[in-house]
Amino acid sequence: MCEFWKDFLSSQLFGVILGSLLTAGFTCFLDWLKSKREEKIHLREKREETYLKVLDVLTRHEKCCREIYIREEEYEEYKKSYNDLLSYMMVYASPAVYREYYKLCNEISDAYSKVKKRKDMENTQNLNADKIEKFANKIRENLGIKEGISCQ
Repeated sequence: MCEFWKDFLSSQLFGVILGSLLTAGFTCFLDWLKSKREEKIHLREKREETYLKVLDVLTRHEKCCREIYIREEEYEEYKKSYNDLLSYMMVYASPAVYREYYKLCNEISDAYSKVKKRKDMENTQNLNADKIEKFANKIRENLGIKEGISCQ
């Protein structure tokens, strides 16, 4: 029996089988790596989409809070966007961005509710614009974008 294994291990058939197994294993490993890379790319693209929606809804929110009289269609569009964003935020946004977004929405609403004079309105608008810009920079940082773009 030992002679049989000795002959088999030194035969071409063994080499072919071993080569096939190694090739199959290596191919599976490369497919797995490719799958993981594509998954990361997909998640990053979805996160970028979500963050763009976040900034859009946040600027609409600021405008709706700032302006006393706003068209009803515009407000309804904002409200729909705000509500639709919730599911995207829960799935794709990082927890830090998620918390910061809702905190910022509350801060913007509260800031405009305390405004009494036109001069205070302009100051509040500038402060909120700065907060939104800082939030956008946090999003860039979260996405791994190194250079921030300043509006000023």
